[in-house]
Amino acid sequence: MLSNKVIRIFKYIKTIKVMAIKRITAEYAEALIKVSEDQTDTDASYFTLTPSIKGDGWDDVTYYTNRPKDIQIPKGMSGCQWVYVLTNPTMPGLCKIGFTKNKPSDRVKQINSATGVALDFIVEWAFPCFNAHDVEKQVHKYLEKNGFRVNKKKEFFNISVDEAKSVVKQVGEPYKMESLEENYE
Repeated sequence: MLSNKVIRIFKYIKTIKVMAIKRITAEYAEALIKVSEDQTDTDASYFTLTPSIKGDGWDDVTYYTNRPKDIQIPKGMSGCQWVYVLTNPTMPGLCKIGFTKNKPSDRVKQINSATGVALDFIVEWAFPCFNAHDVEKQVHKYLEKNGFRVNKKKEFFNISVDEAKSVVKQVGEPYKMESLEENYE
């Protein structure tokens, strides 16, 4: 008969997540996003070993996600999605950053129709992309990690419009749909 302590240990071992990662070449790694540069919670899928500047047989380990740097538009995806930056005169210094599958001007009309909105939101800028939900999620995570998020449950950030645009452009670059920028009205 097993003791309670042994049973607890077995239960604990069952909860441990085992992660197998594969060694890849530096050339193959060039096409992937490093874990240290990723804005999502993607686990490491690959690693590289490169000679360290420490010398004496030391290697540096770099971990990579399974996400490519240049993300391709998924087959069969039609239409553009948007990550937008809104401001409201009743909330100086704050930007609302969200996404929509419709035109940002339609989304802002929907938001402005709520009874709790004293003055209308203004679409300051919108980024055309595919998989806008993923871009929005990465932007929110980055901004929260860097102390800009006002409330974990809301899409408001204590950030200027120019700073918000810069972050969205940086994170969203692999998802960008070229031909539609500035055509969000």
